[in-house]
Amino acid sequence: MMLKRSMAMIVLFVIWVLVAACNSPAPTPVTVIETVVVKETVEVEKPVEVVVTKEIEKEVEKVVTVEVEKEVEKLVTVEVEKEVEKLVTVEVEKEVQVIQTVEVQVAVTVTPTPEPTADTTHPKVKQVMEEITYVQHTYDQDLNRDVFTCASQGGGLRAVQNAAETQTANGPRYVGPNDGDFSLWGANGLFEVQPNGTTHFVPQATGGKFTSPEGIEYDQFTLQEALQFFASGDAFWTGEQGASGRIAECDPLFVEED
Repeated sequence: MMLKRSMAMIVLFVIWVLVAACNSPAPTPVTVIETVVVKETVEVEKPVEVVVTKEIEKEVEKVVTVEVEKEVEKLVTVEVEKEVEKLVTVEVEKEVQVIQTVEVQVAVTVTPTPEPTADTTHPKVKQVMEEITYVQHTYDQDLNRDVFTCASQGGGLRAVQNAAETQTANGPRYVGPNDGDFSLWGANGLFEVQPNGTTHFVPQATGGKFTSPEGIEYDQFTLQEALQFFASGDAFWTGEQGASGRIAECDPLFVEED
């Protein structure tokens, strides 16, 4: 009786397990599903031994290795035959004409370019050359200024040139008008007269320049160039005859007032 009851309980338990297994929710699909059968031994009251087999679904993740073909770029070196141009040097005998140079001495007369000549009849040119009274500028280092001596009592620049040829001085004389100054492009100028009479027009200030309206600087001009400036009006005299000037008694036209 006891054995029948035990058997009935076991059968009911098996039926309940089967029903529970059928009513359980469906497993979620996975990559791979494997069914594992596990045998479970259940001990009951002796002397009957009942073996119950229970199937259990187990979700197993399986890693699958897939081989993928990959396109690989392959560098191939190809030798190509190249046509090379070959330079060949060929010696050629050539007849060369020999030119013989003969030195010949020829007398050549060099004609200097004539210096432009100012119009000596122009009133301003005549004034500079024949009328203005000149004084000599000499720098006195003790006084730190110019001192003046008579260079011509009338007679203009020509008288200064004639006197220079008879003097024994080694250096040039720098002369300007007794009254006023000579002005060119805003700078005062003096005549530089060498002992041989050669004359240039130079800036009165030491190291000065004559700057043209175009911005060109000049250190000096020849006498003829300077006279052309006086004729054109670019250069002019700022004084007058008969004024007391720097040395009144140098000007023969000066009249001392009582």
